[in-house]
Amino acid sequence: MAGNDNQGGGGPWGSGGNGNRDQNPWGQNGGGGGGRGGQEPPDLDELVAKLQDGLRGMFGGGGSNGSGGKSAGGSGKGGGIFGAILIAVAIGFGVIIWPGQAVYQVQPAEVGVVMRFGEYTRTAPPGLNLKLPWPIETVEMPNVTETRTISIGENNLGQSQMLTRDENIVDIAFEVQWRVDTANIDDFVFNVRNPEEAVSRVAESAMREVVGTSELVPIITTARAEVSQRTREVMQETLDEYEAGIQILQVNLERSQAPQSVIDAFRDVDSAAQDAERARLNATAHANRVIPEARGRAAELRQQAQGYRDSVIAEAQGDADRFVAIYEEYALAPDVTRRRMYLETMEQVLGGSELIILDEQGGAVPYLPLDQLGRNRTQGGQ
Repeated sequence: MAGNDNQGGGGPWGSGGNGNRDQNPWGQNGGGGGGRGGQEPPDLDELVAKLQDGLRGMFGGGGSNGSGGKSAGGSGKGGGIFGAILIAVAIGFGVIIWPGQAVYQVQPAEVGVVMRFGEYTRTAPPGLNLKLPWPIETVEMPNVTETRTISIGENNLGQSQMLTRDENIVDIAFEVQWRVDTANIDDFVFNVRNPEEAVSRVAESAMREVVGTSELVPIITTARAEVSQRTREVMQETLDEYEAGIQILQVNLERSQAPQSVIDAFRDVDSAAQDAERARLNATAHANRVIPEARGRAAELRQQAQGYRDSVIAEAQGDADRFVAIYEEYALAPDVTRRRMYLETMEQVLGGSELIILDEQGGAVPYLPLDQLGRNRTQGGQ
């Protein structure tokens, strides 16, 4: 631990104290650190200078600290070995470690969340992307297109049985469909440790809240869709308050019924309600069929009466007009009109009767129409 390393006075880098001089990976003397008391890591410029000294020693060059004799001696040999080690480490890092850490691929269904020293910096799209190697930058790649489903209350009585507002117990099983909210992907990565458990607990809590403000009969009959919608809204509000980065797509109510001990009675009530609804629909259909027929019949009767009235009025008006016309002619020539009326009347009276002519001596001579003679002769020949 860091606390134990500091007890020797040299800090985690092994500099400073007398007993930690051999543990210094940078070859620093015990009194180094520029007055820092050995409590801080060596300066970057000092490390670069040591790396340069090592490279010079490996290739036969001298040191840069002005002590040429010391660099040409045993210290120069140690610097060469140190430089070779550093070069080998750098080559291994560049060839083996760096490509696997700097280049990464995000799948089409994923989004890359890049963190620098554990802090969110950017979001990477699908495809090949670049980053600084570990431990500087790390990447989390959650799936943001998959629709995930959680079932609640299916095989757990503790989750399925809930108390309604009218103090009844209802047995409910439902499933929740959700996915990662791409607009708040950083919240999903940083604020949620176990998203499945978080969604499950929030879903159960939201359903209990909705059921607790509703009555039993609507829950198990007509208000199932409303219960599902209200539960989804409560869940989304709660997860948004938690900044969970989760989007609730749908809540499907799979089972909504009374407890098993009273299920038969509630089924009878439900059946009676369905029968009543069916009877109401049948009555409505009958009314919709009979009423238009009655209205059509009434319209037909009204039209017939209107036609009869118009015909009677027209006939009476015609008779009145004819009488007025006759009267006007009569007023102009009363004698002629009376004679004409007499002749027309006699024509109508005598037209259907037999004609007998009486002469002046009182003899009766029957009138034989010529057309009737021809007709009688034809009938006799048959």
